Amino acid sequence: MMVMVAVWGVPAAPAVMLYRWASEVFVSDHQWIDALYTGLILSSAFVVYMVCLLAFSSLLQFILRVRVKEQSIFPLQSFIAIRWGFCGQIGRCTRPVLQHLVPSFLANIYFRISGATVGPGAQINTANINDPGLITIGKGVVIGGAAVINGHLFEQGELIFSPVHIGDNALIGTGVMIQPGVQIGAGAVIASQAVVPKYKVIPAGEVWGGIPARKIKDSSER
Repeated sequence: MMVMVAVWGVPAAPAVMLYRWASEVFVSDHQWIDALYTGLILSSAFVVYMVCLLAFSSLLQFILRVRVKEQSIFPLQSFIAIRWGFCGQIGRCTRPVLQHLVPSFLANIYFRISGATVGPGAQINTANINDPGLITIGKGVVIGGAAVINGHLFEQGELIFSPVHIGDNALIGTGVMIQPGVQIGAGAVIASQAVVPKYKVIPAGEVWGGIPARKIKDSSER
């Protein structure tokens, strides 16, 4: 609860200041014009709030994120798990705003500060990238709307982190679920609504789809 108070509350301060200042500057004796001013001021303040929330949230995640470069296993009752839990809650608090800013350079900056590696020209159309510090997205990658990428899982009472790597120019379709440890080669295509199981390696240029995802075409057939 305190995390939500902080993540939502601190970025509101600049928006409140903007609202107070603009309300004093833009004043009209005409009721409808005054209402128009008020509406525009409120919406402008909310846009400022959205940007500040992304900045504050990504900075917190950068500080708290779990820094691992390969598969790592930790007990649930550990300091690492607590840090991961805080980062997860911060990300969930940010998602309602982030979903209105994907795809955009602001969203890409947010993911980068949060710990993800995002190559130039990548188009991320989803807010559902969990554990950004474990995610590598190559240049020119396109990730469809509502896709979900996870860098963690629970097994036998343990918290497992396993990085996900998406190669250059890969295409991840709408609603795709990518589990931890997945490696997707350059130029590969994952069809919409596919579920890529944990630790799956998809070679460059191949087309995969289905639940669980299986190869549909070789690179030579594309």
